[in-house]
Amino acid sequence: MARAQALTIALIASALTIGGCERPYLAKDGTVYFPETGARGASVMTANGLEFHDREDVPGRVVTRDPNEPWRAPIGFILPRDGRFTETSRPHVLATTGLAIVLRPSDTRVPSWGGEVLIRVDVIAPAAEGSARWGENVALVLDGEGPDTAALVGVALDQLAGRDRVSIIDVRGARVVVPSMPASHRSMVTAAMRSHLRSRAGVAPRDVSAALAAASKAVASGKVTQRVLLLTDHALGPDEIAEVSRLAQRGIQVATVSTTGQGDDDRAERADAVRAAIPAAGMTTFRSVRLTFQGTPAPSHVLEASGGEARWRLDAGDLVLGNVRAGEARTEMLRVSVPAWVPEEEFKFTVTAHVDDLAWGGPREFTAEVPCVYDDDIERIAKSRHGDVIAYASAMATLRRLDRAFVGEEIARSGGLRKVAELHAKSMQLLARDTHDFATQEQADMLVALLSATASPRPKR
Repeated sequence: MARAQALTIALIASALTIGGCERPYLAKDGTVYFPETGARGASVMTANGLEFHDREDVPGRVVTRDPNEPWRAPIGFILPRDGRFTETSRPHVLATTGLAIVLRPSDTRVPSWGGEVLIRVDVIAPAAEGSARWGENVALVLDGEGPDTAALVGVALDQLAGRDRVSIIDVRGARVVVPSMPASHRSMVTAAMRSHLRSRAGVAPRDVSAALAAASKAVASGKVTQRVLLLTDHALGPDEIAEVSRLAQRGIQVATVSTTGQGDDDRAERADAVRAAIPAAGMTTFRSVRLTFQGTPAPSHVLEASGGEARWRLDAGDLVLGNVRAGEARTEMLRVSVPAWVPEEEFKFTVTAHVDDLAWGGPREFTAEVPCVYDDDIERIAKSRHGDVIAYASAMATLRRLDRAFVGEEIARSGGLRKVAELHAKSMQLLARDTHDFATQEQADMLVALLSATASPRPKR
């Protein structure tokens, strides 16, 4: 009960900042205190909630003496004191013919005591004429209880590209799990789906007909191909078959794939059935796409990635993205470590892309730099943080991807990140309104819609 009360106080305090009030902070020992008027510093997210750190209180460096010791940041996740972001990221582009990789860091000022930077990575492969199909609206309807359901959703998402839009509907209560959104956010979609499947049991009765009707609404916009894929471990009844027929009469292409079976051969056949129901977006144009992050000063490591495979090297880190198709676009979030160094000195990431270019017929490498500067003023660091990157990452973290960026698993002790993520998304909406930035507004609206759709339903009384 005491922990719940402390969480409530911390979250109310966060909400009060939007109105400009001087807010209380929750200390590590569970007590609440009010900073003096004119206090300078920033909010720091901890397992106990949000705490205030004065700018004069410089964190000590974490000294690691064992190479096998897990990574530890010197301080928790830093946020602006008033909870409001005022800066957005600027892109840094790595490019070659047919492929562009856009990097957006969460910070340009990094802590001199060491820490982390979140980096949004957008992979974009423009499609030449005839190398990719047009975009489609796709709805995935979940009616499976087994572990293969999530795997088959992954197969379906791998078939999609940047011009496609995807939504996910659960037959239990005909609930929209993921509202219609660009398929380039596949890691966000996957995380939302897996988070939902972990908590769906017994929430609501099955209603396949209503779920199919909801799917038809989700794919209805635009003059594009409309597809509905039903992943089920049940046989369809007469009413459900009639609903499928109604969708087909409206020009919607409906396919059904079983989520149950035995053996690897059967699993491969069901994956092939998903690929037949949703054609691949385009031809594979790049293989073995890999990004290397080299910090100066060194070392920097890729600590965690929302998608792809993070690999540690002695003085750098890799993100392995695999193959890229023509027309593909995907967005991933990374945590990259920053070593301690001297305030006001320069720090930079040198990011090198390694690809096997199938059109050219050989390997290619291309590089970009992401410049930063060391700072020991926590308030200045907090004010300069890029809200668009942080809002996207916090939404991802609520879905149990990239959650270790926000105090790790211990964040569950303070009730999770959802309230904080919602605050971030609303802050981005306000920033977009002030700056008249359509792209920021579109992203903020998407995050708000996703967080709303994936919120736990309230039990019926």
